[in-house]
Amino acid sequence: MDYLLDAAAGQRMTIDFRTDNPSAYFNLTAGSDPTALQVGSTSGNSYDGTLIWSGTYRVRVYLMRNAARRNETAS
Repeated sequence: MDYLLDAAAGQRMTIDFRTDNPSAYFNLTAGSDPTALQVGSTSGNSYDGTLIWSGTYRVRVYLMRNAARRNETAS
């Protein structure tokens, strides 16, 4: 699931992703650039930073493949 957020350069973004499923994570990307600013599965499920670009940011919430194959859910 994707959440799109419009923000301006210089704004602070804080994400504290909490879930009941340890295989659920989020990635944060800016604009159409596929390079993640935050990769939850390797850097943890929180982000706190000052944005350097104005535009749309994408928070993509996902399950790791092993959990998705078992049809797990997260809340």
